[in-house]
Amino acid sequence: MSHLMPEPLATWTWRLERVRNGRTVLTKAQATTARADLAGDRAAHPESYVGYEEEFAAALDELEVLSRQANRHDDLLSVMAADRRRAEREAVAAGSDAQASGRVRSSLAAEHDRVPGGLPDLLDQWVHRLIRYRAGVKIISPIEAAQAEIRLRNEADLRPGLYRAGVAAGYYHRAVRELGEIATAERRGRRDRDGSVRGLSGILV
Repeated sequence: MSHLMPEPLATWTWRLERVRNGRTVLTKAQATTARADLAGDRAAHPESYVGYEEEFAAALDELEVLSRQANRHDDLLSVMAADRRRAEREAVAAGSDAQASGRVRSSLAAEHDRVPGGLPDLLDQWVHRLIRYRAGVKIISPIEAAQAEIRLRNEADLRPGLYRAGVAAGYYHRAVRELGEIATAERRGRRDRDGSVRGLSGILV
């Protein structure tokens, strides 16, 4: 690349990264002003943004999310979570025909039933959420997956007898791996080279 990222874009890319990490908060007014300033700078200096179209679009999208906050205390994660829940409801409402939907529910019910009882609560919650995620009826954002992976690892460090022994161990290691893949994926979901979805169903217990 022949030139550095424009200063306004570099500044807001850095600040938005801190918002995603929970290190700072932007108010609705700040996000609205920042979005207008960033768009104005690009209009005034379009040549400076050549090669940075993706970063510019991503920054505008996140600032747009923040500019629609319900109140000044909301951060990017909470707003994105609300958007995600709404998208999930819309996806369910706009689902396929009743027969196909019935097959999905039946398949998921069987997979849920194969999960043994007695898993630690947090692990059990994420095992079932990952089942729904792989079936396309649940959305897990990279940020949410990263947070869940950290929580599970911390819980396992505090309670190794529950997470790293017996039946729970297999589910723990697979759940952590899947969450790590979602957290680092550039697109929703992650597939092996042979095209198969990596999931919990292959665990031998």
